[in-house]
Amino acid sequence: MTTLINKWSKRSDDANEVSMQDDHFLERAIRGERTALVYLVKKYKDLAYTVAIKVVANREDAEEVVQDAFMKAFASLREFRRASKFSTWLYRIVYNTALTKISRRKLVTVDIDGQNETDVCVSRTDQQFDLLEHAERKKYIHLALGKLSRDDYLVISLHYIGEKSIAEICQILDMKKSAVKMRLLRGRKQLQAELEALLSLEIRNLL
Repeated sequence: MTTLINKWSKRSDDANEVSMQDDHFLERAIRGERTALVYLVKKYKDLAYTVAIKVVANREDAEEVVQDAFMKAFASLREFRRASKFSTWLYRIVYNTALTKISRRKLVTVDIDGQNETDVCVSRTDQQFDLLEHAERKKYIHLALGKLSRDDYLVISLHYIGEKSIAEICQILDMKKSAVKMRLLRGRKQLQAELEALLSLEIRNLL
């Protein structure tokens, strides 16, 4: 059976062009141009929310965390030294802001039902998966992701959705490289197992 998440690691051929475009808008944002700030928000808000919702487990709090994180980032743009990518720096701010939020309300549990619906492009050649409609595929991916621990979920999301390298994830989540690699490997295996179990049940119900 084809591994369900093999194609998550595909990278765009025009990555360099995108990076140059980001740099262009970042320079304009540093000068305070509104259109550039809007561009950065639109481009990075979805994954920022994905990180926030998994930590705070509450839509209202997650939205507040994302808003606060962008405000902090924009207020500090002139101090951004580009030792890392802007997105890596931003997601680190989001993560820290989310941790501060839960430390204030002393909530450490994660409400799976409250997390954002992750639009992940996953495909497989297996006929079972092809029997499901697109909306159904998203539903089962969402359910499978919800089975992961908070940190495994964040590592998987940042790597496959955010296309972050292991080194960048280490910066964002303040983890050692060995810990990120372990969570990435474990998360991939668990995600595949959960998807296969869910899909097997679905196919049995269809027959």
